[in-house]
Amino acid sequence: MQAVQTGKFLDRIPFAKVGDGPDPILIINGGQGFMMRPETARLANDANRMARIMPDGQHFILLGYNPFPDELSVHCIADDVAAIIKTQLGARCRLVGVSYGAVVASNVAARFPDRVAKLALVAGAPAFSSHGRLLIAQQADLARKGELVQLLAQFNSVFRRPWFNLLLSLRIRLTSAKIRAKLSSPDTICRYLNAMLDYDATGLSFDGIEMLVVGGSRDQFFGETIRSCKARYPHACVVILERETHMAPVERPSDVKAAITSFI
Repeated sequence: MQAVQTGKFLDRIPFAKVGDGPDPILIINGGQGFMMRPETARLANDANRMARIMPDGQHFILLGYNPFPDELSVHCIADDVAAIIKTQLGARCRLVGVSYGAVVASNVAARFPDRVAKLALVAGAPAFSSHGRLLIAQQADLARKGELVQLLAQFNSVFRRPWFNLLLSLRIRLTSAKIRAKLSSPDTICRYLNAMLDYDATGLSFDGIEMLVVGGSRDQFFGETIRSCKARYPHACVVILERETHMAPVERPSDVKAAITSFI
């Protein structure tokens, strides 16, 4: 693993930088980036996991989320990402979005096409599926009620392998107090989830941008929208991992890595 450097962009966006050199890949983290407090160790762990699906030796920057946003919408998050690309990455970059971050990355690419050379969506798509939006609404309701352990328990079936789901369930049950202490505030989690529920991705265009979409055919949050990318974006490279779920990057990291390496 290359050296990991952590810090903040724009004095508010936490990041973990892996390796050093010109033209790093910029990755927008998934929902754990706002559900968990942005502690240094947490960012480094997320970066280590992300390295498993990145090309060998590739340096990259993993972006988290502002833990105390004044205004919050997908557009606001995307505006910050666009500003970071302009000020930190020489105006244009290869952009990767994971899960929740895939929706944000799509918004950045569609609204700021001059700042995105290549767009890769991992375990995600430009929008959540109808079932995914239902799951987000349920999570937002639990966050609003402060029932964070129950919110985490909703992820007990995200893996394809049953024993992975069992291990996750046991971990949440046995260490719920410890996990709860590491979570962001219920208000922060609820605001980020509601921002996605308020978002409309209709009409997004990615003309002129090289694009990759890779995810599981049974992704609980994006399934139908991942599958529809083949028809919606004919110029895109769409890699669908049959029978895989939202956790395809964890359960099939070598296949996800191969797709990203070939694309990048």
